[in-house]
Amino acid sequence: MATNVFFELDRLRDHLKIRGVDDQTINIIISRARSEIEAAVSARGQEAIDEAVEVGAQKESADFINQLRFDTLNFEVVTESGQLNFDEPPRPMLPFLLKNAKPIKNGSGVYKVIPVGKPSVKPSFATNIVDEQRRISAERMENAKARARVIAPVGSQIFKTATSKQDPQQKWVQPAKEKDFTEEVEAINQNLRSSLDDTIRDIIRTYEDMY
Repeated sequence: MATNVFFELDRLRDHLKIRGVDDQTINIIISRARSEIEAAVSARGQEAIDEAVEVGAQKESADFINQLRFDTLNFEVVTESGQLNFDEPPRPMLPFLLKNAKPIKNGSGVYKVIPVGKPSVKPSFATNIVDEQRRISAERMENAKARARVIAPVGSQIFKTATSKQDPQQKWVQPAKEKDFTEEVEAINQNLRSSLDDTIRDIIRTYEDMY
């Protein structure tokens, strides 16, 4: 459970009263402590979001990255939907690919020549999606909305032929992808809360030690 900031500030206020500090000075100290805590929470929260973005980039899940936000009340990284499993089932692509296809000369079906990237060429997903999400995260801190971009593959292409004679369940099927982020997010949040708990208590302790 995250440290209760209001409780810690009230505890600091009580400590200062017991020490005989006047109300005006107490209010100033509480305000400064609150500002330091808010700044620490914001900074550490953004770091945690960046960590989650890196995890999302590793599994190439723009959907997960787009939903990330920082819950300042509970000190945790969450998604807008509350979902952490973004597994992708197999996707038959042949019907989509054969749109506007040309008829085979013997009339036995249709075909379409499809440009595809070399197997060794991968999208520059991680670099671009992380940079983009950092921009988005900054806007979200100001309650703005944005969408992450995935950069398309670059480089040489090869060509393959899709035809209506092919089995749509066997050919041109994007394989299932496991994109469950439950364990990673739980680890990030555990470290985040522990770090913030220590930081908040250190801030409170610093002001307590002054009196």
